[in-house]
This record gives sequence, C-alpha cells and structure tokens, in this order.
Amino acid sequence: MINKFFIDKDGPLGSRFFTEENQPDTDKRDPFNHDRDRILHSTAFRRLQYKTQVYATHEGDLYRTRMTHTLEVAQIARGIATHLQLPKENENLCEAIALAHDIGHSPFGHTGEGILNTLLEEHGRHFEHNVQSYRMVSRLEQKYSTFQGFNLTKATLSGIIRHQTPFDETNKIKTAITKDISTEVAEFFVNPQPILEAQIVNLADMIAYAAHDSEDALAVGLINWNDFESKLNEAGIKFYSSAIHARLSKRENKFNQSFPNNPETLKKTKNRWLSWEIINHLVQETVKETTNNLSSLDNNDKNALVNHSKPIVCLPESLNSEIICLVKDVLFNSVYQDYRVKIMASKAERIIKTLFEEYMANPKTLPKITQSKLPPEFIFDKGKRTKDQTEELAQVVVDFIAGMTDKYAMDTYQIFTQAYEKTL
Repeated sequence: MINKFFIDKDGPLGSRFFTEENQPDTDKRDPFNHDRDRILHSTAFRRLQYKTQVYATHEGDLYRTRMTHTLEVAQIARGIATHLQLPKENENLCEAIALAHDIGHSPFGHTGEGILNTLLEEHGRHFEHNVQSYRMVSRLEQKYSTFQGFNLTKATLSGIIRHQTPFDETNKIKTAITKDISTEVAEFFVNPQPILEAQIVNLADMIAYAAHDSEDALAVGLINWNDFESKLNEAGIKFYSSAIHARLSKRENKFNQSFPNNPETLKKTKNRWLSWEIINHLVQETVKETTNNLSSLDNNDKNALVNHSKPIVCLPESLNSEIICLVKDVLFNSVYQDYRVKIMASKAERIIKTLFEEYMANPKTLPKITQSKLPPEFIFDKGKRTKDQTEELAQVVVDFIAGMTDKYAMDTYQIFTQAYEKTL
C-alpha cells in the first residue's frame, strides 16, 4: 500500500502546536480540512486576489492574480492526489498546503519580494516569500484569543516552509528564517525531502507556472503562436511537438467546422486549450512516474522516505528539464523581460522603497495595530534608537508592506507623495 508513505492524520504531524477544545460531534471535518478552511477564511488569503502574479492586477481582468494562481495550484495538486488514489484527508492536506503556499507573498510579485529582501538585508535580515507564508499563518494574522496565527497542523506547516520549485533557492529559504520560528521549523528540515503531500504541491506549482504563464503570455500578446512554437523547438523542448501539438490541431479543426470565420474567438480559445493540454499531460506523467517510484520503496523499511535524496513525486527527468527550460528560457526571455513588465517592476521598486523609507523615518505613520507589534521598550526617536530596535522596526515595516495589496501600496504611496491626497 503506497498510502503508508503519506501523512497519517492521527500521527505526530496531524497534531498542532497549541491544544484546542474538542470539536463538536457534528463537525465531521478531518484536521487538514480544518486547516484548509482556516486558510480560506483568512484576511491574508483574500488579499491574494489583489496581488500581482506577473502582470499588475489593475491593468486588466484577463490575467492571473496571486489568488487565481493559488487556486489553480490547489486544483492541480488535488487532481494529482486523486489520481494517486490517496484518502480524502491526504487530498485535503495537499489542498491546504497549496492554498497557503503563497499567502505571504508581497505586492508586485517576485519583483516586490526582491526589493523587500534588499531593504531588509541592510538591517541584517532577509525576506523570502515561503518563510513569510509560514510567519503569516503562524504569527502575523491574529484569529484566536489564546494563540497567534491559525494553529495549523504540523503537516500543513511543514509543507508551507518546505515549499520549493526549481525556481526557488533552498539557501535563501533557510537564511530568511527568523528567530521567532527557527526552533519550531527545525523538525521540518530533518529529512532531505519534504513530506509527499508537499512534494505534490511543489510540482503542481511548477506545472501551473508552465501552463498558465504560457497562456497569459499569448493572451497579452507578448509572444505570438509562431514565435512560441519556434522558441520551443530552438530550446529543444520536445513534449509540445510530441504530445500536445497534434491534440491542439485536432481541437482547432473541430472549432473551425463548428464556428467558421471566427478567428479572434479561436485565438483566445486556443490559448486556453494550450494550458489545459499542458496540465493534463504533465499530471498524467507525474502520476506514472510517482507510482513507479512509490512501488520501488520497501514497505517494511520505515526509513524508505528518509533515505531518499530526490523527490518521490516528480516528472520523468527529461520532461522535468524541458519544463524548467520552458519557464526559465522561453517564458523568462519573452515575458518577464518584456519592457511593459519591466516598467511595472520599476514602479514597484519606487513605491516599496518610498513606503519603507517613510515608515522607517517616522514609525508613528504606521497604523496603531502595526505599531503595537513593536517591542514595549521601543524608542520612536530615531536618534536614540538602538541597532536592535532599528532591526526590529525594519522587520515590522517589511511585514506590513508585504501584507499590502498592489492597490493599497499604490494608494499609500500617493498619500505620502501627493500633497493634496486625502489621508482619510
């Protein structure tokens, strides 16, 4: 049984750091279902709707936001878990991890993350969105009267802090771990690889990037179909021509028969087909490879997973390399380097730096609830402030900015820089 290698809801990782009152008998949800619901009903999750994925959230409703990306990752992760025939509670765990994996992301996407890290580095600390996601659900958002955060199960917390795609750097994650969480997350890094449910989410995230960023790039017009297919061939990406191109052509022929002389609708629809076909193909290949990997494990060896240096949940190695190439080479050069994306990145840098400098210079401009997170002995007079207090202030300011939506950050920037902008 492959299920023995996945998390047991009644095992150690099904527990929580803080003891809670027993749930009423009428509540039939498992612990991971509770985690999912706590995340869904949080303020931080709702704000993802107004945070940038690649394109600024205010520049059109056609493109994905951080929330739509998160929901798509959750759906892909749950789909992989279903195909692997995991119990419902393990599907719920995959979904909970996926829903929280970007909950600590800054405004303006990875550009915002990089700027906040640069600013915080000047004060001896680091900003990394996976660590911030962990801090958001365990420290920063107050939901209960007896403990900080959401009090999620250790399994979900483990999946959040161990979230990683080939585009993330492990060292950056470990370097950014703050003192307040360092002790409790240590147990989640004992094994070389994260729990299997987290591995499912990690791969689902990569699949979502490959599929949806391709779709959005074509929809925005940053690349056309001919150039897209040419770049795939030039990069040696074979899965498209071998597994997807023929299916897209078949769909296109059927569409033209049903809706002749409708090229604009076909163009938009074909973009969506591409996304569907990429996801479908990669999920199928993931399930095949993962099933083979699980079957090769010794059921009698309790350390079978611990001793595994590579992820169990994965794509075939050659296909995995092609997906990384698609994102890092084709999409990076065509999308992330586009002048329109660069203009928004430049705006984001100016906005975030200005907000950081204003709050650092005068912490009393922070909302009262944010000021209350500073140590009781904090000195507001900059000239009398200790180095440690300045470092703590920088962390509080970065936490506050990281929690902003794109629009809130832009509006606040306007308040600070425009003389006639209302403050109330």
